[in-house]
Amino acid sequence: MKITVGALIVLSSSSSNVAHARNSAGNSAFVTSNGRQQLTIKSVQRGNVGFFNPHSPKSTISSPQRPPHATPLHMVSSVADRKVVPVSIDEPTGTTIGDTRGATLLLEDVAISRGATPLLTNVEFRVEPGARWGIVGPNGAGKSTLLGAITGTVRMDEGKALVGSKVSVGYLRQSAVSGSTSTVAEEAASEMAEINAAKERMEAAEMCLIDGDCSDDVLNELDEATTAFGNAGGWTQEQEVDTILGGLGFAPEDSARLCSDFSGGWQMRIALARLLLSKPSLLLLDEPSNHLDSSARDWLGKYLAAYDGSMVLVSHDLTLLEKSVNNIAEVAGGTVLKYVSCSYSKYLEEKDFRAKSAQAEYERNMEEAAKLQAFVDRFGASATKAASAQSRVKMLEKMKKEGKLTPPAVAIVASTFRPELILPPPPKAVGDDLLAIENADIGYENVALLHNISLVVKRGMKLILRGPNGAGKSTLMAALRGKLEPITGKRVENEKLRLGVFTQDLAQTLDVKARAIDLVTAHAREGAFGDINISDQDARSVMGRLGLGGEKPLRTVGSLSGGEKARVALSMFALKASNTLMLDEPSNHLDVECIEALSNALSTWGEKDGAVVVISHDRSFCDEVGFTHVGTVQDGTLVLEERSLDDRDWEQYDINGAAVATELTDASAPPPAVELTPEEKQEQKRMRKLAFNAPKQIKKLRAGITKSELRIKELSEEMMSVGKDVEKLTDLSQLEEKEQAKVDKMTSELVELEQLLIEIS
Repeated sequence: MKITVGALIVLSSSSSNVAHARNSAGNSAFVTSNGRQQLTIKSVQRGNVGFFNPHSPKSTISSPQRPPHATPLHMVSSVADRKVVPVSIDEPTGTTIGDTRGATLLLEDVAISRGATPLLTNVEFRVEPGARWGIVGPNGAGKSTLLGAITGTVRMDEGKALVGSKVSVGYLRQSAVSGSTSTVAEEAASEMAEINAAKERMEAAEMCLIDGDCSDDVLNELDEATTAFGNAGGWTQEQEVDTILGGLGFAPEDSARLCSDFSGGWQMRIALARLLLSKPSLLLLDEPSNHLDSSARDWLGKYLAAYDGSMVLVSHDLTLLEKSVNNIAEVAGGTVLKYVSCSYSKYLEEKDFRAKSAQAEYERNMEEAAKLQAFVDRFGASATKAASAQSRVKMLEKMKKEGKLTPPAVAIVASTFRPELILPPPPKAVGDDLLAIENADIGYENVALLHNISLVVKRGMKLILRGPNGAGKSTLMAALRGKLEPITGKRVENEKLRLGVFTQDLAQTLDVKARAIDLVTAHAREGAFGDINISDQDARSVMGRLGLGGEKPLRTVGSLSGGEKARVALSMFALKASNTLMLDEPSNHLDVECIEALSNALSTWGEKDGAVVVISHDRSFCDEVGFTHVGTVQDGTLVLEERSLDDRDWEQYDINGAAVATELTDASAPPPAVELTPEEKQEQKRMRKLAFNAPKQIKKLRAGITKSELRIKELSEEMMSVGKDVEKLTDLSQLEEKEQAKVDKMTSELVELEQLLIEIS
């Protein structure tokens, strides 16, 4: 029997290696260290357990039986006295308590395969107390696999993963979870083990007093429990819970709501709040910023930066990495490269330095070896030079033995693969209006969340929907897509509408048993607007440009990493021609390179024939796309403005998610827009396009100026060396004048673009 568990399980290390696991039906089992199930019981009371899975309601053990050496989970005596155990009962693997030689976490000589293919080899990784590590690397390199090895969810071929004997471990994985039957505040506080244990002791002693037992033992127990409760922070528990929930975007009134009332993204926030409040000494996070808006991400970065414990963080969120970690481990080339005492930005510099240094040293060694070999080849047979030749042969053998003639490891010098996304041109529509909602009340079960909404999506429009958490942005997009019928009003679509949709959870809905390429081709060929002429090679071309080359398209989806699944979903999105694209938090689950590829593709796609509607909290992504319209969803209404995003859009919602956007009628609001003539609108549009492309063009111009100035310097030096050769001097002088003309032209363009940006801002 194999029991799959949704999160890490923690036990007392004094329990003779007895573990507990929970299956998808909510049942539980005690398991010995040999991996054999001893007893299946009903759902177990959490008590003092670092189990971060909000599936199952709390209840007590219903069976009086248990193995003679098993410690019930609700009787674990200390937060520090715990053991991490495997979650795969029929094949125990991985992390155990052991001698870490002072480290919080120690991985030694770890090797992991994916099927018959080695994924990681000879991994050595050490996390010291208080160290905060960020794990980076391309999709499929093994980042989440490395976390799985630490927690025991991934089988290791070789090596060991150890945690210290007094280390408590908390793990949040990136997959979605469903809600418990508790309220948000109760669920968030449910793993505050020391406080909850002391509270239970207090309540038990108080019940004894109520029942008439006023003995010294009971009074002493109440006094000790009350002291323990206070020392653990019990008197400020409610305030601490409110602070964490507020930071993650929950409004004060949400604390009393049931977890089951919230969507999957908010369920992840509840699980994250519960994990943070449990305060494990080793925090393991796999893409924790997925499903978080910009305010919550900002808060999380600051919280993790001040975290009093060790941390291992896998994330594609560069801002979060930059704020929260002080060491970087790069998973690449089948191994782990460590960058100690490095922020993410410093890591990029150090990585580049290491690559250049390694390549330069290799080239120097090869050059030296070539000279030695040339001497041997020339004088090896000479009687007078034989001794010298033999000496050089020994020097060559020594260089080979020391690895100096071996090319640098791929992990060190390999350049990062840059995925490319090419979207098909939009099919022509009839007229300008692609999609519209007219005088609509939108909501669920006849309860309107949005009132009297009118919106027309026109050709050439790039619309970003903004607004506070829970304002109804995704609800509006669902109505636009036709997935949610308006309560009143109507939805009108162009007869030639071709709708393409990419949502944050699309990758998680894929059939895990299907081959990746079969899903991509089926999506492209089937449906009302499918193209039966799409070949497997067409699909492989799209997937290959996104980094799914080789045999990866032939793998089942279930065997791919989370990031690779997201690329499969992106391939499906990219292969079908659409004239209206809708994207709901598209950067969640995509790595940095794919986000960049998607934003680049959207920035140039469509021209006058396509339209884009996006919900996103990723500022760098939004800045790259270049929106023409901003829709503010707030207080049940939609305010549409024809403008690009600015700082105001990112600053107007506070970290508690409770701030309201500035009212348009407020005295501080800008004056009403003046009606522009068609010529002025056209000029405004031209200037906006110039401003959007300006940063890229400025970068190109500066690089071009630098290149030309270097060429001018080279030509000048060459002119100095030719002496009195008039013909050569004339040719070089003409080349120098041409390069100078290039510099002058590029400098003029650069000044104009910089001035344009100043005027626009």
